[in-house]
Amino acid sequence: MSIWNPWHGCHKISPGCKNCYVYRRDSEFGKDSGIVTKTAGFMLPLQMNRQKQYKLQPEEPVYTCMTSDFFIEEADEWRKDAWEMIRERRDLHFIIVTKRIHRFTVSLPQDWGKGYENVAIMCTCENQKQADQRLPVFL
Repeated sequence: MSIWNPWHGCHKISPGCKNCYVYRRDSEFGKDSGIVTKTAGFMLPLQMNRQKQYKLQPEEPVYTCMTSDFFIEEADEWRKDAWEMIRERRDLHFIIVTKRIHRFTVSLPQDWGKGYENVAIMCTCENQKQADQRLPVFL
């Protein structure tokens, strides 16, 4: 499994966030999970190894933003560049899981149309109330 975390940090927005693994793991290191920052791995989809091959290879999906939410407000200014890398690496299959589906249209690329073939957007619904709120937006 490949993981690309272009930014780190999040804000709890629903009951599904109660036992968030990011908060638990960050607390072990004294890190404040509520501070959203661009990561050193931001450019990972375009980075190459010494053999001039991409570090991320198309053999497996790229789980995106597993230590944040791709649609979190603080990342609005970085998301355009992230979309550009996703567009450039059409050989990779990016999986984006979000609780913020209501922000999906924020910063969408102009050529998004009906979506990119190499992107799967998933929306979590931890209980019926969240399903009732998120699924109509998701659909």
